[in-house]
Amino acid sequence: MRVLVIGAGRTGAKVLRQLRKNPAIEVVTADPRQELYAVEEGIIEKVDIREALTPLTLKTVFEEARPDLVLLAMATEDLGLGKAPGVDILADALRDELVALSKVPVIEVSRVRR
Repeated sequence: MRVLVIGAGRTGAKVLRQLRKNPAIEVVTADPRQELYAVEEGIIEKVDIREALTPLTLKTVFEEARPDLVLLAMATEDLGLGKAPGVDILADALRDELVALSKVPVIEVSRVRR
């Protein structure tokens, strides 16, 4: 099984740690940011795809990754939309559109604050 993990921040790092426990799962990562927690912590060496996942780039990213499953592990602030009022609504709409456009299952991994 090939899993595309969108996001290599703190949430993505937690997801990646768990997926690495099963050697039968091939993990592909995507994140456009420069500073990546999962890389800094040594969980992954590098991000495979340095493209932001948007409705415009979805086809290209999926063609490159060829996933069987997509895990969205990015917080709203990780999407680079700023902090303007209503940005959460825009982020939710973008995620919903990605889920609708995808031909493979897409699961949003929510961030748990501790």
